[in-house]
Amino acid sequence: MFNLLSQLKKSRFTGHLTRHGIVLAMLILVGTGAIGGTIFGAFAYSPCRSGDITYHVGWGNTLSGIASSYGTSYITLAQYNHIANPNYIYVGQAICIPSRSSSPISSSGGSSAPVSVMPQSGYIGVAQQAANTYGISAYYFVRQINQESGFNPYARSWAGAIGIAQFMPGTAAALGINPYNPVQSLYGAARLMASYYHQYGSYAMALAAYNAGPGNVQYAVVAGGGNWMAFLPAETRSYIYVIMY
Repeated sequence: MFNLLSQLKKSRFTGHLTRHGIVLAMLILVGTGAIGGTIFGAFAYSPCRSGDITYHVGWGNTLSGIASSYGTSYITLAQYNHIANPNYIYVGQAICIPSRSSSPISSSGGSSAPVSVMPQSGYIGVAQQAANTYGISAYYFVRQINQESGFNPYARSWAGAIGIAQFMPGTAAALGINPYNPVQSLYGAARLMASYYHQYGSYAMALAAYNAGPGNVQYAVVAGGGNWMAFLPAETRSYIYVIMY
């Protein structure tokens, strides 16, 4: 009799555990679904606009590299896609490429080469005048500003760079310009590029200094010599390529 009662108690206890286990599992599944829906909903991005190109991020992609491939700037893509920090994109993320940007040009080998598409902006003429004033290539300078901000005088990067020429506040102060003033910024950027060009004797190095800072250029030259570009940050190499080639 004692054994029978003991077995019945165990059976009832096991039944309680089973029922509670089932309920708990259901709650976990429901909770996970709710949380998952919230998480994935936070990352979900609404469909791109009609005419836009949708690019899905793959392993090793950077926003700068994607922007270069479509002839636009990473600042433009970050703002267009509401990306707070351009350094953080994830595999599978849909990036909307504005319709004014062209598709990548494919070589016979199938690889994509960046192509720059000039925006329609009244500031292009100002950029050309600024470049001519300081004796640098107006062609390259227009492409550079397009890469920096897409000629958007209100552009602001996640790192705090401001305006059409994407000056950090300290750099703008050193140049004595207001980074929110597009004309001052364009002339300041042309003056800075002329200074770098005279310092290095190479337009590619001048671009690298503008993008990554003179310290990174010095390191690359010391470390790589004639192969200095290989020692620049990947974003800077892409920056030079899309502007000059």
